[in-house]
Amino acid sequence: MVSGNFKGHTTFRPVDALYFTVVTLCTIGQEAVLLSTVDENKFNSMVKAYMVDTEKGRMRIRIKVGLALAVVIGCIAIGTITVHFIEDMSWVDSFYLSVTSVTTVGYGDYAFTTITGRCFAVIWLLVSTLAVARAFLYLTELRIDKRNRRIAKWVLQKKITVGDLVAADLDNDGSISKAEFVIYKLKEMGRISEKDILQIGKQFDLLDSSNCGKITLADLMEGE
Repeated sequence: MVSGNFKGHTTFRPVDALYFTVVTLCTIGQEAVLLSTVDENKFNSMVKAYMVDTEKGRMRIRIKVGLALAVVIGCIAIGTITVHFIEDMSWVDSFYLSVTSVTTVGYGDYAFTTITGRCFAVIWLLVSTLAVARAFLYLTELRIDKRNRRIAKWVLQKKITVGDLVAADLDNDGSISKAEFVIYKLKEMGRISEKDILQIGKQFDLLDSSNCGKITLADLMEGE
């Protein structure tokens, strides 16, 4: 970005460029620094190619949601205090700017105007946006987990019918074994698909060289 392409309040050019980049990536839209139409279109088309993919942790979903929301609240609190002292805004305006920035709403009526504030915003906006994205991710994960648990509970409580017996009878012998019953219930819960069962069955057939319906030590020795 060259100097002639900036419009609006400017401070130190490298800081302004970095600040504009972060605001654009975070989809906040504060109208502090703008580009001309042609340059803005070119720049936005490039940054759209970058996506942030967060990795799931091993903590329980509810704990992860609670921690993520706590981080978001913490980001809003830190932003409110910092904006109040650095940008010399009132507490109400500081809180308003922090909330609209963290939630990536960005109405454009308030923005960082000082070089210190923009340096802070570069780091703060990135951390806050990632925190909000992670919170939404965990909330979605929590909702999906609750739905899956409801489906599993319904499947386990449902009485088996003649149609279920026929569908679960993999070897077509007129009865279902415990293994067939477990597989059928897992299919109903969505934990395993028909394709998975076929692939596992093919692998079993390859190991069962004697075609006795069991994998024996002799089969394994022969395979080696």
